[in-house]
This record gives sequence, C-alpha cells and structure tokens, in this order.
Amino acid sequence: MTSDSYYNLLENNFKNIIINNEKLYKIYNFISHSKNNILLYSVYGFPIELYLNEILKNKFNISKLGLSECIWEKNVYYNQNQYYFEIDLMNPLIPKDYSFLTKFILYILKSKNLTNSKHLIVIKHIDILREHFSVLKILLESFSDNAYFICTSYNISSIEKAIISRFTNFRIPLFSNNDIQYIFKNYLNKSLNNYLINDKSRNLIFCIFIADIEVKEPHLINKEFCTLNFPPLYSFIKDFNKKSYNLEKIRNFSYSCFQYNIKLKDLALDIIKVLPNKNKIDIINIATELEYKLIQTNKGREPIYIETLLSYVLL
Repeated sequence: MTSDSYYNLLENNFKNIIINNEKLYKIYNFISHSKNNILLYSVYGFPIELYLNEILKNKFNISKLGLSECIWEKNVYYNQNQYYFEIDLMNPLIPKDYSFLTKFILYILKSKNLTNSKHLIVIKHIDILREHFSVLKILLESFSDNAYFICTSYNISSIEKAIISRFTNFRIPLFSNNDIQYIFKNYLNKSLNNYLINDKSRNLIFCIFIADIEVKEPHLINKEFCTLNFPPLYSFIKDFNKKSYNLEKIRNFSYSCFQYNIKLKDLALDIIKVLPNKNKIDIINIATELEYKLIQTNKGREPIYIETLLSYVLL
C-alpha cells in the first residue's frame, strides 16, 4: 500500500466506480445536466459526499473542486468556489438556530454569479433541520427564480413530505458485498477482510475504515471489532451476570452508547448477533417501538431508551 489511506484511494477512483455502475452512472449524468432542486439520500455506509463531489466536477467540467472555507457573520462556516456555495448543517461550528439560513441565502444571491444563470447552493444533511423545516420551505419557494439546490441526507424519514415533494429525489442504494469485494480488488489492490465477507457487510465506509486499521492497528482486528456497530457490547453481554450487574451498570453502559452516537437500531442489530438464540422478532419490535417514541421526544433522553432495550434483553 502507498502512503495514502484507503479512503484517499477510494476517493481517487470513485469516478471510475460510478462509471462502471449502471444506476449510479444514470443518476450522475442526470444531475450533471439538471437545474432542478435535487435531493440525494442514502443510508450510512454509502459515501454520498464522494458521489456528490464527482457529480459537481462533471457538472462544471472541472478536475478539482477548489473550495475555499469562508465565514459569514462571524459564525456561519461555508465553502465556495466560482461555481457554487456549500454549507454542511452537521458542521459543529455553525449555529443550531437555522433561522440564519434565509439571510445567508440572500447574501449569496447578492453576490455576482460568474458562470451560471442561477446560483447553485449545496446543503448537506438537511434532515438536521427537523423543527426548522419551515425555513427550508421559504428558501425553496422564495428563491426558485435565481437559485437551485442540491441537498443530501442519510435520514430521509426525518424529512417532512412537504419538503421531499419540492425536490427531484434519488435514493442511492448501498453497494452489495460482492460490489465492495470488486472495488477492493480492482481499485484498492487489496482483499476485503474475511470477517466483512462472512458478515456480508454492505457498509463501504466501514470496510474502508477496517482496511486502514488492518495496516495501522492490526492487533485490534477480531470478529467483534469488524462486525458490531459497538464492539464493547460483546464483552458487556458475555460478562453480564444478573447477580452482580445491577441496573446502574446498564445505565452507565447505555450512556456510553449514547456518547458514541450508537443508535437503537444499530444496537438491536448487534444484540441479535451477540445473542443469536434470543427471539429476533421481539428484539426488533421493541427497538422499533422505542425508536418511534424517541422521535417524539427530546434526543437528550436517548440513553433512557437504550437502557430500556438492554434491560429488556438482559434482565
């Protein structure tokens, strides 16, 4: 392997990966020639940012994006080049009161557009808006004559239908495990880890992460590390003893899951792998019910719902 990380190698080869995938290539071509509002969505595991970058390079016939980081009003961080503006709503440095977006877009529209009749504005992770979707509605309705938007999301279920209907939507599927094996062999000059093959992983981003760990920290590689969303769960469950492990220990572990941003769905999938003899349907049903209740409440209460799931399984 070169001094590059495998992620860098993936990035350098992603255009060829797109060209050799019929569905990805069709969407790539459509968006490259469109001035409609576009929503690209997938699930975690597909490198949607790499895909969008290649679309934008093709759209403007450039080899590099050449983005510059800028700051507006001292606290709104965004990127721009001569072709488009880009803001990532997951950037921890931007304000969480997204009412600033309207004024920010007005600021963009006042700038001179050197290359297009309309300004292109890229907004990443629009599902983060949640209770601020009214802001996005205003943007889409008010600026349709002189701006168009390309937005991305990994959580389409969190976006209001009224918002989705204002876009041309493209669902980007995960690569199959066979696709990922092909990518590793033909573009990365490496075999996919056997644990990931046996687990039939479709998470390309995680597979790339494991490839880098195999080089940098090979002693960490084992089945649990490669197949669980939260590997510490394995030892916690296997060592769990109802007599010595009380509710407080479950509560502390639940908070650890929350700190590492482990979702209820991912935790349920891990539990099924660690405890294959447990009733899978029951675990999925209770996790789904808890996830639904969590959506209706404050995200800060997530550890309570994780604790409830673990208590159901272990106590």
